Formats: sequence, structure tokens, C-alpha cells
Amino acid sequence: MEAAAPPPPLPLLPDSNPGVRCFLDGRFRSAADLATAADVEAEIRGRCAELEALVSDLSVCIYEAAAAYSSCREAAGLALRGVRDGLGALKASISTGVGEEVEVGTEKMQFEQLPALASEVARVEMVREYAETALKLDSLVGDVEDAVSFSVTRKLKSVGDNSEKTHHVVIGYLRNIEDILASVTMTRPQWACLLSAVDHRVDRSLAILRPQAIVDHRALLSSLGWPPSLAGSKFSSIDSGKQAEIVNPLFSMTGDLKGKYSESFLSLCHLQELQKRRKARQLKGHNVGNQLRQPLWILRDFVDSMDEILQPLVDKAKLIGYSCREEWISGMVIALSSYLAKEIFPKQIELLQESSSSDAGCTPYQARVSWLSLVDLMISFDKRTQDLISGTGLLLTVKDDDNWQRISVLSVFCDRPDWLEVWAEIEKQETLDKLKSAMESEKNWSTRNEGTMLEYGSDDYKSPVISTAVQQSLSLLIDRARPIPSIALRAEFIRMSASPIISEFLGYLLRRCQEAEGLTALADDNALLKVSQSINAARYFESTLTEWCEDVFYLEMENLSVNGEGGCIFQLEINHLKEFRVEWVSKITTVILRAFDSRSRDYLKNKRQWQEKSEGPAVSRAFIESLDYMQGQLSKLEGGLNALDFVTVWRSVASGVDQLLFSSILTGGTKISNGGVERLQGDLSVLFAVFSAWCLRPEGFFPRLSEGLRLLKLDDQQVRDGVFTDKNWLREHGIRHLTAADTEKVIKNGVYEA
Repeated sequence: MEAAAPPPPLPLLPDSNPGVRCFLDGRFRSAADLATAADVEAEIRGRCAELEALVSDLSVCIYEAAAAYSSCREAAGLALRGVRDGLGALKASISTGVGEEVEVGTEKMQFEQLPALASEVARVEMVREYAETALKLDSLVGDVEDAVSFSVTRKLKSVGDNSEKTHHVVIGYLRNIEDILASVTMTRPQWACLLSAVDHRVDRSLAILRPQAIVDHRALLSSLGWPPSLAGSKFSSIDSGKQAEIVNPLFSMTGDLKGKYSESFLSLCHLQELQKRRKARQLKGHNVGNQLRQPLWILRDFVDSMDEILQPLVDKAKLIGYSCREEWISGMVIALSSYLAKEIFPKQIELLQESSSSDAGCTPYQARVSWLSLVDLMISFDKRTQDLISGTGLLLTVKDDDNWQRISVLSVFCDRPDWLEVWAEIEKQETLDKLKSAMESEKNWSTRNEGTMLEYGSDDYKSPVISTAVQQSLSLLIDRARPIPSIALRAEFIRMSASPIISEFLGYLLRRCQEAEGLTALADDNALLKVSQSINAARYFESTLTEWCEDVFYLEMENLSVNGEGGCIFQLEINHLKEFRVEWVSKITTVILRAFDSRSRDYLKNKRQWQEKSEGPAVSRAFIESLDYMQGQLSKLEGGLNALDFVTVWRSVASGVDQLLFSSILTGGTKISNGGVERLQGDLSVLFAVFSAWCLRPEGFFPRLSEGLRLLKLDDQQVRDGVFTDKNWLREHGIRHLTAADTEKVIKNGVYEA
């Protein structure tokens, strides 16, 4: 018998596949491991079966794609053959007519067929383009689905770790798909079904890819030791008083590890940029505002690493409009705001409600103090976050209410306007409680406030100290509203808290003036001084509010209908202060004019004096006494009333005196001789001298008396030749403030001598 053939020799080790050799080295480390050969064989067969199943699935996908491609190709081929036949027929019809007479009817028929043929060609071209686009998109979407499926399978089997490269490949496919869809949206919007079908398949893949990328990145962070353990050895003891030392692992990364982390973070940024593009395309034409903007998906690193490591990666991914530092702060602020809204403020509301009951554990004052202390902490926290953003010279990417709310814990009030109302009421009540004693102190009304200079004068407002106290309290209250991250809510806060305080202050001014008027009818010097102080306070406050309204902080609120109308937020209060001033300045003027009229009654009733020729000085003693009273009252007002309102008073008094004397003397039916004219001129010269203390040309403020005296000085010839109703004659003689009827009365009362 022949000996059995020896088994074929095993391949030499260098000729083996490196992967197989590595696998065998890992399973057979010693001779004892040969006993597990059966298990190794079973494992290999299992993997082979899985790979064969995967290949089978891929074959099915390829077959389906090929079938779809074949179907579209056959449809396109049929359409193209139809076009080719049509063109051939057209060419044949044209060639057979060369050199021959063609009937007019035939030419007309062929000409009419051209538009239909062109339309058919365009339709076929669109079909071809649609088929090519659909096939290309189907191929790319298939690549995405295969890559995502492979990535999931790899994760389940825990074979290797190369997710970053897989993500970049998938993102590349997705970008190509998005470029095609964006082009189709612009050029072929009627292909809506194709866009919808592709978006549906891409959304399914992204629903798997995005969470997987985030999980991979978080796993990478965990492997780096982040976040650090609170009980780690790098934290110093609390008793030692030393600050805990925490090393940021992002700064300690080097080599392949740093590259792997950068690739992982860059994948997330690319995914978010792609998602932003897709949403912008899908919502094009809709008014979405800032809804396209979403926070960055990863916010778990130190703020220092944001600027130096992560921000360059965000910029590299061309994710425009994002600041890593802002996102980190925003995440922290949102978490704190949610905690305040769910846990803290509801308890504060309960505390305020319970404090009013008799068996409450705290008083209403303590409940308000607790609320204000919480708000103080929130404002302080917002200031620190603002410093954290601006400390490195960075600014908010977009400074609007939406972005501001992302980095402010006061955004709690944006979602709960009823809490804002409670806050404003507490602030208003606290401010009024502090001002109540100051308003009731007479010393604060009698002592002048120094340094409130007019913008265009050398005098001051002469306002009492209380006006400055109210202004400062109001300014502090409004400063509390400045950090509120909403223009509309800031305006509402000011309307609910500051406006009532201004109204309360105006009420104090009104009550003081009414008390003075009720006691002495403003005939007493002290009463006149009290009213002057109130007018000065109103003038100072009106000027302050007007100046505030020119600030940018208040200009932002002008377009809001806070008071039911546009304009400055304090416009209603400014109007009320102005009405108060005008009313009481008018009352002061009326009091002076009534007293002057009363003291001048004998002088005005003496009609005989205007027909007699005086032997002494042509001045009436009774009139001088009346002027002395009026000058004394105006001098007292000059010392107690602010310059602007005092000008209004003496000009109003001058106008009243001008009207009183003109109607009583010149047009009252009294005959005035030359001697009477001299007496009247002497009296008016004294009157003008009184008012020369406040103006350079006092006769200009007594136009009726001045022009009436000018008419009385005309000689008989001028009066006889004049036409009193002629405007040219009046203008020629300098009469501009008297009517023709008044002029005629004055001239008829004069006794003219030739």
C-alpha cells in the first residue's frame, strides 16, 4: 500500500494577512491555547456569517438602486428616441422641400408645429434632468444610510473606534445632498415631492447620527477625566482655606488625543452648521426671526478653553454667529433661571401672601426685604456674567432682547410679567416709605438745592432740597430696571414703579399750594413763597425728566405704547408738571393784578385829572403808590421764584397792567387834554422805570399804552387829515397793536389844539 499523502504545508508566517496574524497572535499565545481552537473557529464562523449577511443586505440595496436606475434610464431612452424620431421627421420634411416649390399651407403647418416640438424637447430635458438628479440624490442618500448603518453596527459589536472619520464622511455626503437640494429649491421649486422624500430619508439618518456624535464626544470627555470629581485629590481641603486647583484637561491634551478631540468637536460643529442650512432652506419665505438659532450642543468645558480651543473649531466649521463663551454662560444662566422660576420665586410669592395674615411667621416688611435681597443677588450675578463676556474685549454677537435674555437671570420676569408687577410694586412702596418723612419735613421745602443751574442762564432753579431727594430716589429706582433684558418690560417696570412716585410728588406740590391759597388767598408773603417753592420744584423736576428722555435708555422706549401713545415714557408726567406750573404762575399773576387794580381804583376813577393842567410834576401820587406795591411784590417773587417762571410772571403782569390802564383811561370815554397827556406821559414813564429792572426796553411790553399815547400827541391837523381805518395811515404813524376801532376811540377822547 502506498503511504497516505502528507497534509499541505501551512503558509509561511510572512505570507499571512497582517490582520489574520494579529488575530491569531491574540488567541494563541501559548501551546495551552490550542485547546480553545474550536471556540476560535466558532467565533470566526459567526463573524463570517454576519459579514455575509451584511454583504447580502448591500447586494439587495445595490440591486434596488440598479433597478431604479434601469427604469429611469429606459424612460429617458424612450423619451430621447421620440425626440430623435421627431427631429428626423423634421429634417426629412425640410430636406425634401429644397429646390422645390412648397405650398404656403404646408409651410404654415410646419411653423405651427415648432412650438409644440420645442415644448416636448423641454419636457424631455426636464425628465432627463429629474432622472439624473433623483439618481444622484438616491446614490448619496444611500451612501449616508449605509455609513450610518455601518457605524451603528460597529458600535454594537464594539469593533475599533474610528467614529470621527465616519462622521466626517457622512457629513460630506450630507453637504453634497444639501447643495443639490438648495439648487433644486431655487431652480425647480415644482419638484416638491422629490425634496420632501429626500428630506424624510435624511432626517431619519440625522436622527441616528446626531445623538451618536454627541454620545461619542461625551464619552471622549469622560475618558479625559472631565468633568472632574468633586472628591478628587486636586481639591484642597476646605479647612485649609486654599483655593481648589482644577486642571483643565483640554489644555493638557497633546498629539493624537488632541487631534481626536478636535475632530470630534469639529464634527459636531459641522453637523450643527448643516442643520442650520437645512432649516433655513425649509423655512425660506417664512418670518421665523431668531428661531433658526439654537444653542451649541456641547457646553461642558471651562470658559478659558472656549476662546483658545473651541472657538477656532467653531470658526473653522463656518458656524457663523456663535460664541463659545456666550454659549457656556448661557447654559449656566438658563439652568439658574429655571431653578429660580421653579423653586425660589413661588416660595417668595407664598411668603408675600402669607405675611399679610395675622399668624404669619414674618411681617410684610420682612417679606419685601427678602424679595428685594433676591433681586439684588440676581442683578449682581448678571453684572458678573456681563463682565465675564466683556472682560476679554468680546461683545455680544447680536445685541437684542432675545440674546440678552440668554445671559441674564432676570429673564425670569420675561416669562412671568405678574412677578414683574409684584417687583415693581415692592420697589415703589419701599421708595415712597423712604420719601414720606422727607416730604413731610418743612425744612426740606424751605432749604434751597444748590447747583441746579439752567442750561442757558446764570441763575438756578431755586428748587427745594426735597426735589433733589425725590430725583435721586427715582434715579436709583430706574437703575434697578436697566438690567431687565427686555425693552418692553423695562418700560412697563418704570410705568408701574416710577410714574406713581412722580404723581405722588406732584400731589404734595398741589396740596401745599392749595393750603396756602385756602388760608390767605395768596395775599400773604409766606403763602406766596410756599407756592413759589412748589413751582420751582415742579420746574426742576420737569427739566430733569425732559433731560432723561433724551438719553438712549429712554429713547429705546419711545416707540412703545406704554401710556397709550408714543413719545417719551415720562411725557404724561411732564405734561402734568407743566400744567401745574402754568396754573399756579397764572394764579400768582392774577393775585398781583387784582391787588394793583384795587389800589389803583381811585386813580382810575378820577376823570377830572386828565383835563387839568398840573402846576407841579406831571405824576399822579396814587398811581405811584400802586406801582410801589406791584414793584415790591415782583421783587419778592424775583428772589423766590426761578428765573424762567419769574419772566412769565412779570410779562403777564405787564400785559395785564397795559390792558387795564388802556381800557380804563384811553378808551373809557374820558376826555384828555394836553395837560392830561403830560400827566399820562409822566405816569407811564414811572411805570416803564419799574419794569426797566427786568428788560432794556420796557415800553415794548406796554404796546397799547405806548401807541395810545402816540395818538394823543398828534396835532389837530394830523388828526383832521387822517383816515383812522386806513392800514397805511396806522402803519405810517407806528400803530401796530391797536385795531381801527380802538384808534378811533383814543382819537375821539383826545382834546386836540391847533
